[in-house]
Amino acid sequence: MGTIMLNTVSRTTLATAAFVVIGAHGALAQDATAFADRLVETSKLMGLSFSYGSATAEGDTVTISGFTFAVPGEDEPTEVPGEVVFEGVVETPEGGFTAELATIADIDYTDEEEGISLSFANIVAEGIVLPAEVNLDAALEIGFELYDRFSAGPLTVSGTDGTEFFAVDTMEIWIEEPDAEGGYRSGYSVDGIRADLSAIEDPEAQPVIEAFGLEQFSASMDGLGTWWPETGTLEIEDMSFIVDELATLRLAMTLEGYTTELYEEMMKLNLKLAEMAEAGEELSEEQMAQFDEAMMAHMADVALGDGSLRYEDASLFNKTLEFVGAQQGVDGETFKAGLQFMVPMTLAEVEDEDFKAMVTSAVNTFIADPQNFTISAEPAEPIAFSEFEARAAEIEADPFVLVDMLNLRISANDEAAPAE
Repeated sequence: MGTIMLNTVSRTTLATAAFVVIGAHGALAQDATAFADRLVETSKLMGLSFSYGSATAEGDTVTISGFTFAVPGEDEPTEVPGEVVFEGVVETPEGGFTAELATIADIDYTDEEEGISLSFANIVAEGIVLPAEVNLDAALEIGFELYDRFSAGPLTVSGTDGTEFFAVDTMEIWIEEPDAEGGYRSGYSVDGIRADLSAIEDPEAQPVIEAFGLEQFSASMDGLGTWWPETGTLEIEDMSFIVDELATLRLAMTLEGYTTELYEEMMKLNLKLAEMAEAGEELSEEQMAQFDEAMMAHMADVALGDGSLRYEDASLFNKTLEFVGAQQGVDGETFKAGLQFMVPMTLAEVEDEDFKAMVTSAVNTFIADPQNFTISAEPAEPIAFSEFEARAAEIEADPFVLVDMLNLRISANDEAAPAE
């Protein structure tokens, strides 16, 4: 799969999805162009620069075609294939627009030279809102009211002979109405991720693929979280990546200081990027570094309240023991016994006896019966990201500073899984 084809696939697919998510908005039958113009204007807050060829209306259905999007530094804009159709379009009393549904024509793309075909179907956005006026003061409302739900799939990348290389059955993003405390709850899921890794010709990769049974890789991922703008609290309840029959990795955390002011600053950076793309300006490495620095500066006061990283084993650990043991000329059980013996030796220089005992117990428990392993951070007070930066030299010299700083806890084979 060549670089050119990968770039084409990723840019076309992402641009199409981004357009429907950001552009899922309607217009009055009497003035489809006004709607399309509003759509283009709104997309800039999300960092995207779109243009379009035509917008037509029939009843409460609006069709927009000829879309292109520009990226800073690219000489030519990229076309978004197909038409986008908005159904159930209504103008609001304030001068904005709503639409029940937005769909885009299925994408079928083939590069004969690369021998690759892309298919992307059922791209839909629901519960669409386009504001009466697009401005940074309303960035929060605009960002969280654009759509209720976006879904797409299947996405398939295959050879021109029909051999499937990669596929995703379905992908979905949703945003709920604010709760009584003003919290915005949202989530995502990506199901039926598949890849034919047997097609990889690298002789060093094939033994690994075979040892872990990854010839036909299958996975899924999902996430759920809530943001309370009034308090600046962002709770990531669960972000999971599941590799079928191997393992699951889960992340959860609470952040403080993620304020509406921070959100608006991020929208300003998005707007600047969109304006540069629209003007055809080159985005230099220096400018990109400046954008990164600006983002980090805005994030400096965001603080970690708590967090956890949890590994749930299905078969990966024992397969790893067998694979690594075979490379050393022993079986998995022999290697496991050696690993348990090495744990206290590895921690010999750790001065915190309580932490050493906790880690030793958790690691040995997991090695003996690999079910799950969790690393948790439970600081007494939220720790700002800027504090990590300020103590970077100290942490680099002695990573165990983080143990006290974050009040790290290590456990294994916990009975209760994180809430989903």
